[in-house]
Amino acid sequence: MIDVIYLAAGQGKRAGLGYPKQYARLGGKPIMVHGLELLQAVDEVSSIIIADPPAQVEETAKIIASYINGRKLIMTSGGPNRQQSVANALRLVTTEYVLVTEAVRPFITVELIRTVINTDGDFVTPWIRPLSTVVTRQGKYLSRDEVGQVQMPQKYNTELLKTAHDCTYLNSATDDAALVIQTLEIEPVLVSGIEENIKITTPLDLVIAEAIYQNRLLRGE
Repeated sequence: MIDVIYLAAGQGKRAGLGYPKQYARLGGKPIMVHGLELLQAVDEVSSIIIADPPAQVEETAKIIASYINGRKLIMTSGGPNRQQSVANALRLVTTEYVLVTEAVRPFITVELIRTVINTDGDFVTPWIRPLSTVVTRQGKYLSRDEVGQVQMPQKYNTELLKTAHDCTYLNSATDDAALVIQTLEIEPVLVSGIEENIKITTPLDLVIAEAIYQNRLLRGE
């Protein structure tokens, strides 16, 4: 069994909605509900620890309860940034390994979740190669075979992730993969990500997400 940290405490200012993007509707439901429904259905998942904006924990719990059974859910307050939100949730993890994922990735799949869980390693992340040519700001070319974007869910040995979060010199890691790589110099085990597993961040992402959702409906998924 494995606990899940479900990050839902972001303010989502880049989405331009005037409220956190995880509460925006996708297919008639809040974006954050889609991932929770999927995780609830995975037998290997023990508890789902939801890191939520501190002032909205009770409200969010009510919203979620109107859509899904909360038998696996644990609500907790997030922090002022992503790194602190994970650290807060980590205190409630009771399993040897933990999954970390985001409320604004509504198109994770059961297959991807199980692939990450069942892949050996203390640090496992989905990864996809870029489609376009990649260069640095200094104009240096990077091979597309050597770089890529990490996705979620990511799996960590719980004690390893706690150790990375105890390294106080890095306070604003973009995600836990960056934190572990930079503080502990541990290389991840990479598994193939999926193209539809987008992170909803901008107004355009909201449009793309709705298109993906409608296409899935047409395919009967």
